[in-house]
Amino acid sequence: MSNTLSASIRRQIIEFDPGLPDSASISQFCLHLGISRPSYYKVKKRYIAEGNKALNPHSRAPKTAVRIHGDQTKDLVLRIRQRMAKAGWDHGPQSIWFEGVDSDEFGERIPSVATIGRILAEAGVTKTNARKRPRRAWMRFSRSFPMEMWQIDGLEYRLFDEDGTKATIYQLLDDGTRFDVGTLCFDRPENGDDAIATLRAAFAEYGVPQELLSDNGLSFNQARRGNIGGTEIFLAEHGCRGITGRTWHPETQGKNERSHQTLTRFLDAHAPKNLEQLAKLLVRYREHYNHRRRHQSLKVGSTHLTPAQAWEAGEHHGSDRIPIDIAQLQATAAAYRDKQLAHKAAEPSGDTGGELLATQQQSQEALPAQTGKLRDQPKDLVRINRTNPQIYHRGRIFKVPTHLVGEHQLVTTATAFTMFSTLDGEESLYFPLPVRVASSKRLMPLWQVHGARIREPRPAWVLKRIEYEKQHYEQEPAARSA
Repeated sequence: MSNTLSASIRRQIIEFDPGLPDSASISQFCLHLGISRPSYYKVKKRYIAEGNKALNPHSRAPKTAVRIHGDQTKDLVLRIRQRMAKAGWDHGPQSIWFEGVDSDEFGERIPSVATIGRILAEAGVTKTNARKRPRRAWMRFSRSFPMEMWQIDGLEYRLFDEDGTKATIYQLLDDGTRFDVGTLCFDRPENGDDAIATLRAAFAEYGVPQELLSDNGLSFNQARRGNIGGTEIFLAEHGCRGITGRTWHPETQGKNERSHQTLTRFLDAHAPKNLEQLAKLLVRYREHYNHRRRHQSLKVGSTHLTPAQAWEAGEHHGSDRIPIDIAQLQATAAAYRDKQLAHKAAEPSGDTGGELLATQQQSQEALPAQTGKLRDQPKDLVRINRTNPQIYHRGRIFKVPTHLVGEHQLVTTATAFTMFSTLDGEESLYFPLPVRVASSKRLMPLWQVHGARIREPRPAWVLKRIEYEKQHYEQEPAARSA
């Protein structure tokens, strides 16, 4: 309020002396002028420090001049974003700022992260998600030193061959530094042998951590099922304690789950068609991720570190490599098994636990050696349901608009996938073969398929398809008109 006082009121405050015999109190004086006591003291304090300058309020102009970035900066920001998106890396405001500073493209006039965010918003290239949990609701946790704990998780990835072949990628991260200590790929579904091979390679290169955090998959840790798996025995032999998060609680492995997004985006941008190409891309990914990509959670002062910088700067607290007694693993598994049996016995069904033990025994059967594939439509007559409008082709699921609900005749050739309406015989849906997609996701909308077209498309569907074609297939021949 002191900044809105008139010069006459300020003069009265300066000249008022509460020490005089017949003077009113400060509270009475403030009440008479209609001001607050803090405003009175602010003017008095400023008069003592600045003299008659206290008769005028302070300027409200910003201490630093507003920096206006022109079209050249805006074009540079959008160009960096497009380059990073094409390479498959995160391309939000913070990531663009890192890239522009590290490459010295911004020069001396470096825009702030907020400015970059405004430029992206004005250009209409930002993505908003109102359902996303606010940052203040997160609870972060991480180990203080490298090698205290690693996280491992398996990721199923579909290659960009005609059959959409599945591969399994094992990501192995250091919890405290986010350093990728070992990411390998295999052609089999998630299993203990490949997980152990990934761990053995990382142990040989970097040493053995104190703990390994994983989910409760059979490939990693079976303690909560009352059993001891091969991976747990391998870890115990090397003096590493295997731990897990709660069941159905992937947030515990949040660092690894989030890294899957970064890895998948990078791989999708390069579209590997076989396991050999995938393995080479993983080598490129680890080099960039560890040594060039600054991590937003690794902040020291005002500087963000790369995982490699954090890994090298920290004091390593690895395992002492003293083998862990198998009896400890057995005791842990027995405790979980007893707890499950007690819970099962307390249920109204009165099950004594025999069914539970049988289920556990069945779960330890050997995993299949070959990858599985979704079954295509079994007949040439395809029915699209309103509750779940989608079609299948070679292990992939494509969402289609609801106005295509009904029965269709499927005709496939070596070069085309076409569906015709059984009511009037007109073409309902088409896309060229082999199918071309820019994502390894199993489920995707049809407008993301290269060259797709549908009957009577809505304007929004057409716009989405055109924009997606420009962004992901700009080097491809123009798609057939919708």
